[in-house]
Amino acid sequence: MARVSRKGGSVKSTEKSAMRIWNTALYIRLSVEDNGRDSDSLENQTALLERYVADRPELKRAELFSDNGYTGTNFDRPGFQKMMSQVQAGKIDCIVVKDLSRLGRNYIETSEFIEKIVPFFGIRFISVNDGFDTEKSADAAQLTVSLHNIVNDYYAKDISRKVTSALRAKMERGDYIGNYAPYGYQKDPENKNRLIICPVTSPVIRKIFEWRAAGVSYMGINRRLNDLAIPSPGQYRAICGIETNNNKKRSAVLWNKHMVTEILQNEVYIGHTVQRKGSQCLYGGIPFHVTDSAEQITVRNTHEPIISDELFYKVQSVNKESAERSKASAGKYSNLPKSVNIYGKKFVCGECGKIMKLHRSISKKGDKAYFMFKCPTYAEHGSRGCFDVKMKQSELDTAVLTFIKAQMAVFIDAEDSIRRLLSKREVADGSEKEIKALKQKLDSKNTLLQGLYVDLKDGFLSQDEYLHHRAVIQSDIETLQARFDELEAAKSELETQITGEAKWRQLIEKYFAAEEMSAEIADAFIDSIAIYKDGSLKIRPKYMDELKALMERAEPTAEVAV
Repeated sequence: MARVSRKGGSVKSTEKSAMRIWNTALYIRLSVEDNGRDSDSLENQTALLERYVADRPELKRAELFSDNGYTGTNFDRPGFQKMMSQVQAGKIDCIVVKDLSRLGRNYIETSEFIEKIVPFFGIRFISVNDGFDTEKSADAAQLTVSLHNIVNDYYAKDISRKVTSALRAKMERGDYIGNYAPYGYQKDPENKNRLIICPVTSPVIRKIFEWRAAGVSYMGINRRLNDLAIPSPGQYRAICGIETNNNKKRSAVLWNKHMVTEILQNEVYIGHTVQRKGSQCLYGGIPFHVTDSAEQITVRNTHEPIISDELFYKVQSVNKESAERSKASAGKYSNLPKSVNIYGKKFVCGECGKIMKLHRSISKKGDKAYFMFKCPTYAEHGSRGCFDVKMKQSELDTAVLTFIKAQMAVFIDAEDSIRRLLSKREVADGSEKEIKALKQKLDSKNTLLQGLYVDLKDGFLSQDEYLHHRAVIQSDIETLQARFDELEAAKSELETQITGEAKWRQLIEKYFAAEEMSAEIADAFIDSIAIYKDGSLKIRPKYMDELKALMERAEPTAEVAV
C-alpha cells in the first residue's frame, strides 16, 4: 500500500503489498434459446457486470464484448472471438460473465475453456451469479462449476431435441415450415404452414418450365428472365420487404443459373412438399449438412400445383439428356489437359470483385485445349452485371512470373543496404532499456494509485485529497503509457521488417530459378491479383508491407499496376 502524508502530500511506501490490477472484459450473450427472459437481456447483463466491476477496485473495466442472437452451444461467436484476440494480445487478463450459461451451454467446451484455456493464458475468470472466481475457487467450487456446465449442456440439447421433434412432426404432416414461401407461392394468411399460389410469380414459374421443355438452356432461360426485367426470387422478396442474406446489397439481385436449376428440379411446383434438404442435430452431435433424398421428407399433394405432372417430368427428361450430353462431351476430350486454376481465390475481377473463372475451350480439330480466365458475372449476366473482363491463362502466368522476378531483382539489389540498415537500427536502438524503465515506472504509479484508494477507505485521505492525488498520478500514467506505446510500436515495426526480409530471402533462394508459374509459387509470393476492363492487372505480393518502409526508393511498390 502507499500512503499520502496530509502535511506535505508526499507519497510514502508502507509494508502492505500492492493490489494487482486486472484489465477486465465484460462478456454478455443473448440467443433465441433464452426465450426473451428479462433477467437475461443484454441491458440487464451489462448493468449487473458494470456494478460488479465498479465495486471492486482491483478490476479495471477494459471493454464490453457482446453476442446478440448467437447460440451458446459453441464458441463460434464474433464478440467472443474478438475478446479472445484481446486476451492473446495481452490486453485482457480477466473475464467476467453473469453466469456460466452466458459463456456457453456445451459442457465439454465450457469446461475445456475454464480448465485449460484460462490457466494457459493466465487469465482470471469470474461468473457472478455462480459465485465462481478462478482466483478464489476451491475444489468444491470447481465441482459446482462442472455441475452447472452439465446442466447448461443438457438444457441446450433438451431444447434441440424438443424443437427437432416438433419440426419433424410438422414436416411429416405436410406443414410447410420454411421462413418464406418458394418462388411462385405465398403463405396462406390464415395458415402460415400452408402454401397458396402467388398470382404475381406463378406465371413466371410456368414460363420457365415451358422454355426448358422446349429445349432452352439454363443460361438461355436466365438471360430471357433478365432481359424481361423479371425480379428474381431474392429481388422479389426484397420488393415485398423480406430481407435475406443475398438481397441486403443495394444492387439488384439478378437471375442466375443456380436459381433456374433449383426451380426446374423442385417438386413443390407439382403440389408436393419436400423438406429437410439440410439438417443438423445438436443433441446427436451432427453438424449441418445437405441431406440426400433418403433423409428428406416428402409429403404428396399438400397444395395446389402450378404446373402439370406431365410438364414437370418432361423437363426432368430434358435435364437428364442435357447432363448426359455434357458428360459425353467432356469425356470426348479427356485426353487433353484439364483446366487448373493455380491462383484460386486470389485472382478476382477488379470491376465486380468476383473470383475469375477458368474456362477450357477446344480447337476445331479437337487436338488442342485453350484456357481463358473470364469474369463469371459477365458470363452469366452480360453487361447488366459487369464488363467483359478476361485474360488468357498463359498471358496471366507470364505477367505474374515476370512481376515476381522483378520483385526478386529489386530485393536482391537492395538486400545489402536493407541488412546494413536493419543491423544499424538494432545496434543503435536503445529502446529496450527505456521500455523496461517505463514499465517499472508504470507499475510504480499503478501501485501508488491503488494505495490512494486504500488510504481513502482507511480514512487517511479525504475525498478531495484522494481525487486531487489520483488526477496527478493518472496524468503521469497517461504520459508514460503514451511513450511506452510509441516505443512498443517502433519495436514491433522493426521486428516485422526483419521478419519480412528473412521471408523474402528464403523465398528467393527457393524459387529464383523457376521458369514457369505453379500453385506453389503463387501461394508463396502472391497475396491478390485484380484484373480490370482495360486488361490491366494490380498484383499485390505477400510480405511487401514489411519491407515497404525500407524499399521506398525501389520500384515497383507494394501494389503495382501491370
